[in-house]
Amino acid sequence: MQKPVIKRSLKPLFFIIPVFFFVFFLFNTNTYAQTDEKKDFLTSFGKGKITVRLYADYFCGPCSYLEPQIEPVIQKLVKKNIVNVTFIDVPFYKHSSMYVKYFLYALNEKKDLEHTFKVKTVLFNAAKERIIDPSGLEAYLKKNSISIKPFDEKYIYDVFERFMNREDKINATPSCVIIKGDKKETFKGARDIINALEGLNQEYSR
Repeated sequence: MQKPVIKRSLKPLFFIIPVFFFVFFLFNTNTYAQTDEKKDFLTSFGKGKITVRLYADYFCGPCSYLEPQIEPVIQKLVKKNIVNVTFIDVPFYKHSSMYVKYFLYALNEKKDLEHTFKVKTVLFNAAKERIIDPSGLEAYLKKNSISIKPFDEKYIYDVFERFMNREDKINATPSCVIIKGDKKETFKGARDIINALEGLNQEYSR
């Protein structure tokens, strides 16, 4: 008499257990992403209290011009622990998503600010040469002494999407968001971004 009762009582568990693990996984995935972005997110550098988010696309001409211009000032701001900077690549152009993926793979192999700028420079040059297939891009990276380490990068895309669409509402590149305490400003275009970052360096280097 007890067997049927036990079988009937277990049936709901086969529904509850998958739901529980789904919620548990979802919660922990979000927590992991949020913890990572604040402490050691793959594309973030620096321990400063000022948040800087830089948005770029490898097929964007002004972004290509901006990158070498801001490298020295970003290096200074990070070294002086003034900012925490996050590089966010956006897929506004047809082949940009592939470039974003290989940027992340390169940083997964070596997470270092100087190396990050080198990778971005190589990818901008590859975009100028219209390299639009994975094998060609991998060969180009290898030719420029950049190794890659593939991984499941989906959670990073989720963080990028949240920043770009929900928090910062970015609709053009290059863009730069600077957050100081409760004050948040968005700068667009190479010249305004350069001026904003150099202004930070001057203000906090006194």
